[in-house]
Amino acid sequence: MTENLTEKIIMKIIIKIACFLSIITIPAIQIQAQESLWKIYDQRNSGENVVALLRNTSEASINNLEHSEKVFPELSLYCEQGNPNISIKINWKRYISSFNKTEIGIKIDGKNYTWLSFNLDKTGQISFQNPSTHSNELINKFKKITKLAVEIEPYSEPPINVYFDLSGFASHLEKLKSICSQ
Repeated sequence: MTENLTEKIIMKIIIKIACFLSIITIPAIQIQAQESLWKIYDQRNSGENVVALLRNTSEASINNLEHSEKVFPELSLYCEQGNPNISIKINWKRYISSFNKTEIGIKIDGKNYTWLSFNLDKTGQISFQNPSTHSNELINKFKKITKLAVEIEPYSEPPINVYFDLSGFASHLEKLKSICSQ
């Protein structure tokens, strides 16, 4: 009987320790997850035109019909040699259009889409905005939100929607600005 009682006491102690450890480790894991959402690349000494780049990968994949595969688009903010202003680009990792420009819908925290004109690179896969009033406005809005929805309509295809988790963006943006201003 006392052996049974001792086992129950030991089990209660183990359960309490496990609960205590989970209380301590869960916030640390959440912080680590936010850190891993964003990657910053300092390319000052690489000889490349892009000085620094801050990148976030979409939460879910999209279809790349050309190669019958799933791809994860990337949202990047970057600055170029001799220009500390920050630009925005989305690498869709799939063909979007052969046109030089396209419209992209940006939805910030569940509100309506705001449609903005973006340039397309020669491959038709990367949409970008040079530093401008719209880029600065978007960047300021990104600092205040945690979810970003983006919609684009590839040539002769239905619209594609991707979502980015912007948790931790503001602190990473400060690191990017620091590198770009040097």
